[in-house]
Amino acid sequence: MDFIKQYLVQIISYAAANLRLNSNQIEILALFKELILKSDNLEDDLLKMKKITEFSTLAIKLHELYSFLTKNTIDISTISDKFRVQSQQLVKDVNIILYNANNINYSSLFDRIKGEEKKVSEETKSEDKIAEEKTGPEENKEESTFTHFEETILSPIKPVDAFLTELLDKEELPEIINEHIEMMRKNSELSKKNGFQILSGMHSIVYDSLSLLKKGEIKADKETIESLRACLIVIAAVVRGKEVNISDYLTRAGNFGKKINSIKTKEKK
Repeated sequence: MDFIKQYLVQIISYAAANLRLNSNQIEILALFKELILKSDNLEDDLLKMKKITEFSTLAIKLHELYSFLTKNTIDISTISDKFRVQSQQLVKDVNIILYNANNINYSSLFDRIKGEEKKVSEETKSEDKIAEEKTGPEENKEESTFTHFEETILSPIKPVDAFLTELLDKEELPEIINEHIEMMRKNSELSKKNGFQILSGMHSIVYDSLSLLKKGEIKADKETIESLRACLIVIAAVVRGKEVNISDYLTRAGNFGKKINSIKTKEKK
């Protein structure tokens, strides 16, 4: 199997590794892999991809990787470190494409790259040419949309974290807890709607926990506060595409989530 194709396929997969993907997003990743693996002229296909607005930012970086792999002597002793760094540089661009999986017909765009369209109208060609020449805000519409999602998810993290510090071992809960509960609920639904299941799950754990705190079903002790912080750390790391090992935080948050679900189940009985 072609080393370069395998490298690009695996680096895309690695960039999406911290996401629990829905069926649409899994299909998009599969189409990317198929395009690369079955390409008869990979560089040519990457150049075609660069001309399609929805793919352009990611395609530019993939072409840079292609050039790195084809024009340099590969040092096997350092390639794994380079791979990890390079994959992190793709995280946001991969996230943007996956974020828009429900709103854009990516299959037709892949067909354009593969030259499988039966007929492209002059109007479509003209639109493509205009898109390529754009230098204004519209060029980065998809990225702007994802940036808005990113800001929406990240903006409550610091206030909630500060609230948790204030909350530790307090008998009386501040009224602002209601705002944090509602924000976590909304962001859980927003994450789920856009296919980011792990983000939705982390928000749900925080939302449920704060709701149980309000009802007096659990206490704001050190264990609870640190477990909630683990959820916030996972949320921030996944959205920002940070190159950090979040496995310990995921484990802690997951175990805490099981505990919270158990309490909720007992509460219903």
